Amino acid sequence: MSAATPALLAALGSAVGWSLYDLFRRFLAGRMTAWTLVVWVTLPALPLILLWGALGEGWRIDDGYLAPGLASVVLNIAANFLYFRAFQLSGLSVTLPMLSLTPVFSSLFGALALGEPLTARASAGIACVVVGAFRLSTGGGRRPFASVEPGSLVMGLVALCWSATLLLDKLALARSSTPTHALVLNAGVAIGGLAALLARGRGAELRAVRGSFGILALAVVAGVVALATQLVAIQSIAIGLVETLKRGVGGLFAVVWGRAFFDEPVTPSKLLAIGLLVAGVALILV
Repeated sequence: MSAATPALLAALGSAVGWSLYDLFRRFLAGRMTAWTLVVWVTLPALPLILLWGALGEGWRIDDGYLAPGLASVVLNIAANFLYFRAFQLSGLSVTLPMLSLTPVFSSLFGALALGEPLTARASAGIACVVVGAFRLSTGGGRRPFASVEPGSLVMGLVALCWSATLLLDKLALARSSTPTHALVLNAGVAIGGLAALLARGRGAELRAVRGSFGILALAVVAGVVALATQLVAIQSIAIGLVETLKRGVGGLFAVVWGRAFFDEPVTPSKLLAIGLLVAGVALILV
């Protein structure tokens, strides 16, 4: 697969966009609760997506869109809830590594449901990224799972949900324009987040956004760009490869952001993990 193809470049741009999105959300996470953050990074994105649709390919929904489109929304809301629940049940060291499985799940979904084959080189790249991301998220510990923790099982379900959303997104995009599906996803998750807050009588928490408008604006723009380029990429590239690039590039930048903004050390274990991530991404791009 040539690195010069527009779709592959879109996938790479999406991976960088998600990494920036994660960085900005990390800054915001210290200022507001989880569901408040979900609402504020999705709701303000709607005007940008409306502008994209008006200036771009417009709005289109064909027969058969609602099932995959709405299913993706439901899974995205469920994944957000389970993501935060996993951290409540168990520590980071036994939960976060489970997200390293997303390229594996995405590749399996793509192969079984969409008939997307993977070359030996791409499979080797996926394996490198999975091992590197797992090692990076566990800090290089030899026994990250001393026992089966409920939080790790929940986070495994999160990885499964997020992988399935890529499959559903690809099916939905065959029956709609890209801005249309992006609008449905953002609006659906925003409504889900609002419902979660209001159902618990915690609507007042939305006021926590005061004083954070600058970093929130950066997060919203990064999120829209990341989602838009991802939706463009999965229309032409195997969803397993798109997810692998996202995980690999995200892992690399996580180390950079951690060192630059949070004074996190770069250990030999992290350098080994980075080497695996670089090798995996290179196998896919070259």
